[in-house]
Amino acid sequence: MPETKQTPHDRFVEAALAAAANPTPVFETGIPMRDGVDLAADVYLPAAEHLPAPAIVTMTPYDKGGMFVAPEARFYQQNGYAYISVDVRGRGKSEGEWRAFVNDGADGHDTVEWIAAQPWSTGKVGTTGLSYMGWTQWATAAERPPHLTCMVSTSAAGRWQQEIPYTNGCFQLYFGWWVYIVRRRITEFHGVEETDWDDVLSRLPLEAIGDFINPTGLTWRDMMDHDTLDDFWRVIRFDDRYGTMDVPCLHVTGWYDLEDLLGAFHHYEGMMAASPAREQQRLIVGPWSHFNSRNPHSSYAEVECGPEAALEMDDIHLAWFDHWLKGKPSGAMQTAPARLFETGTNRWREEDRWPLATGERSLYLGWDGETGSLGEKAAANGSDRSYRYDPLDPVSTRMDVKRYPIEDVPIEMSEIEAREDVVIYTGEPLGETLIISGWPHLELWANSDRDDTEWHVKLTDVDERGRSIKVCQGCLRASYRDSLEHPAPLTPEKPTRFPIELWPVHHAFLPGHRIRVSVTSSDFPWFARSMNQFGPMKDQADPRVARNTLHHGGDYPSRIILPVEESPSS
Repeated sequence: MPETKQTPHDRFVEAALAAAANPTPVFETGIPMRDGVDLAADVYLPAAEHLPAPAIVTMTPYDKGGMFVAPEARFYQQNGYAYISVDVRGRGKSEGEWRAFVNDGADGHDTVEWIAAQPWSTGKVGTTGLSYMGWTQWATAAERPPHLTCMVSTSAAGRWQQEIPYTNGCFQLYFGWWVYIVRRRITEFHGVEETDWDDVLSRLPLEAIGDFINPTGLTWRDMMDHDTLDDFWRVIRFDDRYGTMDVPCLHVTGWYDLEDLLGAFHHYEGMMAASPAREQQRLIVGPWSHFNSRNPHSSYAEVECGPEAALEMDDIHLAWFDHWLKGKPSGAMQTAPARLFETGTNRWREEDRWPLATGERSLYLGWDGETGSLGEKAAANGSDRSYRYDPLDPVSTRMDVKRYPIEDVPIEMSEIEAREDVVIYTGEPLGETLIISGWPHLELWANSDRDDTEWHVKLTDVDERGRSIKVCQGCLRASYRDSLEHPAPLTPEKPTRFPIELWPVHHAFLPGHRIRVSVTSSDFPWFARSMNQFGPMKDQADPRVARNTLHHGGDYPSRIILPVEESPSS
């Protein structure tokens, strides 16, 4: 008797039955919000013997079933957890209008409580995610859902206007690329590859970039129209609400994170200062980029950090969830409160606090007419150094937008420091190791012949070979010097004090190395170019050349203030 040939119908039924018999199923569902909107979710359930199970949720604008989610989902599913990936409101398959940052708190609360009520859930819910998915956790925690049990927050945004989308008045032009990625319901990775970003990000005024993006919703408008720390941003900053967040959290970020390093430290420091759960906070900071804070690597750009830098983050996260969601003795709370990778020596520090600074050291900027210096004392007589900043010839970030965030942004700064519009100040070779740990600040005395400009500052470590490696950076739009809420124009040519916050850092300058500070007025395309004009950047299409002057000593003693660890642990 001839063998019966399997028909297409037979194959379909066979596949359907096999899927139904899968011991670790995945299904798609809607999660109802309080206003009637349904958010789309993929639910990964563990094998039946693990049910009901504790749940881990991530809320993403980048496709709940995308390549950044599925591997993590399967990992937790295989370790006895329910994993729920949710498209945030208005993105992917979720209903509602997409408006970045605005609806994530209430939606996060309702999502956590819905998950806790499901028959496959134990009622214990943890959250996880990088970047925007880190932000959604904090927005959720601020709403205090009763069943939120713990968090793993990786490089989370949230220090609005002192981080993103403006950093002390300087617009992160990265958001031109980012809003394009999330402009419609799908995630536009293909469009990124097809776009000439050198052309798009050079368009003036900034509004013209929005014309190219052509987004739905109000995200781009919000960024253009709210360029100060106004009520729009204040309502989603949690400066005075960490005291209400009683949630254990593992905070993870990287020293080379250009996007959300400032946000990550803001959340950690806020919880340590005010949260009832301050003893249940843990901090890990490695030599990583934004993306690699979740996927650690052993090097960054031009710097080799050693194999110890590449922590097995899956194992660390799992131990955290096992402790808080399953009550297993995973060792998560036997770790040091602060685990810091010390760049310079390339070693991990296991400490009981952040920062490790026990004092401050001021180094004064000096200029002898030919060379910039850093010294322990300010010169008795004043000096100044001027440079020409042309918005049509900005200092380059040296990045390929199409390759970011997979490709690292360079941190060897010699090429940039050779420009005439970059002023450098270099100290003498160190006789012993100097460790800085905390938030450096530059107190800069300067003036411009325009009514506005920007200051972009890098702190670098110059080794015996002359390599100048960026340690940290900071920036300030001049008109925001006294207030993020109410910027004020400069009086042209008037020497003015500018307090410039540099980003958090833990670094060892080794003997024979030199400390260097560089000052310029652009960092493009990571930041939009200043047109050297006061007023909203979104409308400015007339680039004006500025002559900017830096002052030293005398009545205007510019200095960098370093947070110094005076007695480091062995």
